[in-house]
Amino acid sequence: MIARIIQFVKRFLLPHLVWLITSIITGIVAASASGLGVPFMVTYVFPVVFHQTGQAEPELLKLVPQLKELPHMTLLLLACASMPLIFIIRGLAMWLNSVVVNVLGIRILEGLRTTVFHHVQQLPLSFLEGRRKGDLVSRIVADTQNVQTVLSHISNDLVKQPITCVCALFAFIYLLITVGRWEIFLVILFVGLAAWPIITFGKRISTKALRAQEGLGELNTVVQQNLETQREVRAYALEERQIDDFDQASEGYCRNTIKLVKYQRAVIPIMESVTALALSFLLVCGSLCGMGLSEFMGLAAALFFTFDSMKRAGMAYNRLNEAQGAMTRLAEILDEPNDIDDPENPVKLPQRVKGDITFRNVTFAYGNAKPALREINIHIPAGQIVGLVGPSGAGKTTFASLIPRFYEATEGAVLVDGVDVRDVTRHDLREQLAIVGQQALLFKGSIRENIALGHQGATREQIDAAADSAHVSAFLSSQPQGMDTQLGEGGAGLSGGQRQRVAIARAFVKDAPILILDEATASLDAESEKEIQQELDHLAQGRTTLIVAHRFSTIRNAHRILVFDHGRIVGDGPHEELYETCPLYRELYDRQGAAEA
Repeated sequence: MIARIIQFVKRFLLPHLVWLITSIITGIVAASASGLGVPFMVTYVFPVVFHQTGQAEPELLKLVPQLKELPHMTLLLLACASMPLIFIIRGLAMWLNSVVVNVLGIRILEGLRTTVFHHVQQLPLSFLEGRRKGDLVSRIVADTQNVQTVLSHISNDLVKQPITCVCALFAFIYLLITVGRWEIFLVILFVGLAAWPIITFGKRISTKALRAQEGLGELNTVVQQNLETQREVRAYALEERQIDDFDQASEGYCRNTIKLVKYQRAVIPIMESVTALALSFLLVCGSLCGMGLSEFMGLAAALFFTFDSMKRAGMAYNRLNEAQGAMTRLAEILDEPNDIDDPENPVKLPQRVKGDITFRNVTFAYGNAKPALREINIHIPAGQIVGLVGPSGAGKTTFASLIPRFYEATEGAVLVDGVDVRDVTRHDLREQLAIVGQQALLFKGSIRENIALGHQGATREQIDAAADSAHVSAFLSSQPQGMDTQLGEGGAGLSGGQRQRVAIARAFVKDAPILILDEATASLDAESEKEIQQELDHLAQGRTTLIVAHRFSTIRNAHRILVFDHGRIVGDGPHEELYETCPLYRELYDRQGAAEA
């Protein structure tokens, strides 16, 4: 845990060094006022206030003889003023420390959350596809909030309480020396006894906290999955099953949280019992040794602050152990290597490439699985429209996904205009591509804003022209505010065909030289497909276009067709040639023709 905390401090605390130093200084002032100020005031100031004629001279007057020359009333006022002065200093320092620490915690949360989110944007799709979205959301939102909350609550104590403990222990030892009662020094043994529950429970709290955070991630996953699949849930009457899944996840989370709370709360009563035993031991020893009241009160105050600060520091330590689970889950994301990174000295692509694409002996595998593509050697001239067909899982979409570097070729190279895609930045490469997928994923905002995502510097005229080219205007009359109609999450408010038209308009406004259509009409009905296919044909003109085909009707205008089977290209040519020479293509084509008939 220490190594993880050091790494965390370097990454997120050091950038806020001024706030950190201020929190430490104010913590030291507050701790000194508590650990040293109160015991010394009880030992040295109170006897001056309550000194009676004929009694032994107070120790403070012996240490500072000049005070004897002051009038009695002046001396009394100074002695009485020392108490509010110490507590005013202590209160101001604690207030300032609390404000600074909370600001520091908020800054840390901002840095932590943005760092995690930024890192997720850079990670390869293979990482995101292998994770549950609900769990990732839980890590980015809940785990970062957990770390910030813990830090805000314990930062005061992590700095202030150990210093208070040291100061109070120093005051206790100093007073023992001045009193000369060395046998009372045995009370220090109780300090070791008090440290035992802190260390013992800390390890268990760390384990339980990690399980609780994992349980929360599972709960978020169940909720998110349920909300995203409400049509399917109701269509197949899965409500009871979903409720059972939620109840099980909720019960697991609650069970782990209860175990966590059990260990967290056990520290306080144990520490308070040890404190009471230590004070009782001090009282008995002081009485047997003939100790005066002021001496006992000073030692008791120092001992109380020692154990109280240990208790608070122990609680802070256990909260830190609780945050370790969240830190571990966040570190799993931050430590995830980005296998698809930009080169140190990238090649600069022209503002608009020609669109020439070459696959040179390319092999690709997802992790340790069997290769999805094997020894692909293909050249696609600029401006050519190429259809990609084959059975499910044959490698069509994988082939297309290597061009924008959604995945990295395991072997070989993918080139655009003769430049290896690994030698250019991902941003520059993807600026040259437009992609329309099977599911038109729209964002919350207006129709106009969704189209403008294709080219964020597009003018209003360019957006309107793209909308006309994609026939978005055909359904705008049914929308309450036309192009400025606000859409819900995922494009709620539009039909599937309408959403697809907006996605096509987005590709039109981007006007990229390379176009990838990944089964862009597969989820539409025949009538919608026919309408949108005309827009796609128009979009493909003059661009290097790869069409991942689900229906052969979508590649009727292709100059060339690549047939995939088990990760290899087993056919390459126009329709007529492939129908005669490629058995797999003929089988697929005839099977679909029979099904449509």
